[in-house]
Amino acid sequence: MSASPSARRSKVLRAAVVVDEVRWDEVHQQEPGSVTAGSALNSDILLFGRGLPRRHTLFDYKGGQYFIDLPPSARGRISMRGRVATVPELRRRFGQQGGTVRVRLDASAKGKLRFGETTVYFRFARPAPKPPVLPFPDDLKPGVFTMYTGLDLSTLVLAFLLLGPYFVWSAIQPIDPEFEPEVDDRFKIVMGVIEEKEEKPEEEAEEETLAQEDEEKEKEKEEEQDKPDTKKLDKKPEQISDKARAEARGVALARALGTYGGDGEGTVFDIIQSTENRLDDVFAEGMGIGDADGGDFGTLMPGAEGMGRSGEILDTKGFDVSSDGPELEELKKRERVIKVKAKDTQIDGDVDKKVVKAVIRRKMSALNNCYNKALRTRPGISGRIAYSITISVMGTVTRVDIEDDTLGDPGVAECTKMRIRGWRFPSEGAEEPSDLSFSVVYSPQF
Repeated sequence: MSASPSARRSKVLRAAVVVDEVRWDEVHQQEPGSVTAGSALNSDILLFGRGLPRRHTLFDYKGGQYFIDLPPSARGRISMRGRVATVPELRRRFGQQGGTVRVRLDASAKGKLRFGETTVYFRFARPAPKPPVLPFPDDLKPGVFTMYTGLDLSTLVLAFLLLGPYFVWSAIQPIDPEFEPEVDDRFKIVMGVIEEKEEKPEEEAEEETLAQEDEEKEKEKEEEQDKPDTKKLDKKPEQISDKARAEARGVALARALGTYGGDGEGTVFDIIQSTENRLDDVFAEGMGIGDADGGDFGTLMPGAEGMGRSGEILDTKGFDVSSDGPELEELKKRERVIKVKAKDTQIDGDVDKKVVKAVIRRKMSALNNCYNKALRTRPGISGRIAYSITISVMGTVTRVDIEDDTLGDPGVAECTKMRIRGWRFPSEGAEEPSDLSFSVVYSPQF
């Protein structure tokens, strides 16, 4: 016989939680209500195990009736009015094989349910008595004389007597209307106060500009005064004295030696600033002095068609002599251009492909350095290396393999593998590692 409605309303849920054959917790309601169970800490019944719901309403109280909602992970049996039914039988009876089964419970219901490593025993009983509210002890109630000791009160009175008059005097003092308190910039930044910068008047800016122009003009005048007076001839003179020939011969020889064999001004050119022809001063820093022989061409004349015995300046290799001075021919410098380019990039994973390709293009300079080292010992080496790497969820490179290598240089292969292991890729939102394969072409071009 089923219990009367008044009896059902007078009973509430009582459950015990057992873990490893030890009672872990107990729930005894003081009034009817719903009870939650799950792995979350805010659940009424805390469950342990895998595949359990985080927070699930196991016992639902609606309309004066209790209902039990069995999740898919529930196992066990339930007894009502002397009849016992297992959870699989209840699923077949109500046609819910994989979802949540809802069963109405009466006051006679009781059962044993298994959730992972947790066992829940439940039944209906009378409400738990409410614990009495104990009055607050009178000796612990706050009071002025109970909170402060005699020493505390005497300290407060002394501070009031000493500092009280100062605060009263500062409160009645008038404030200067022109006074502007200084506020720290940090407080202004936090408060969002942005001060507008005062623009300088245009007149001051114009005066500064004029002053700068005057200073520049004065500097130009001083530089012009410091420059030596040099005369340049438009035409070659018809008659040249022997003294001029001797001076020109010595100076021309010194300048040719000073500028021979390199870019920029040489040591000899820096020292000779006039028509002095003392080569012992020029070659004082660890260099010797050699005398030319008496033939048509001396031993100090590099190249063909140098300087004659009579001191006349003739055509020399590398520059043409004119009235304005020697004109150097343009030398074509043969430069080697190194080409390192990544292609055939394939990405398998949930990382951003555009960002990964951009990182590879930006990191090509590191691989270029490895290739430059190999070109020092093996000029003209070229080829292609195919790499296969794995990017972790943190963006680091955990694996670097070489799938194909037509370059044939072990030093470049090991150097590039070490550089690639140090790469970092943006991996926001990545849930699993990603595989990446790309090839790099190494080619020197002249």
